[in-house]
Amino acid sequence: MKKLFFVGALALSTFTFANIKEEAKHDIKQEKTTAVKKLTPKQKAALALFFSWWSVSYTNACGTTNTVFFQSDNPDGSAGFIDELAYAVNSTYGDC
Repeated sequence: MKKLFFVGALALSTFTFANIKEEAKHDIKQEKTTAVKKLTPKQKAALALFFSWWSVSYTNACGTTNTVFFQSDNPDGSAGFIDELAYAVNSTYGDC
């Protein structure tokens, strides 16, 4: 009698879990709907200014030409820009 009860309880829990699992999958699929919006021209301009990438080529310690890309939010020629340029060059100068 105990074995029959155990088998029945096991079967019931298996079928119940399987039904809940399918319902959960269905609910998750409904929650993942997204809407894509185009950027306004003002947002595009702000994004372009935020990601200002610069490159510099120089001769490293081994005599080969090295090109480094770095990002700067500072205007060209400002003290902050020169600091970031110097860091980009100095951090890769010894790489041969």
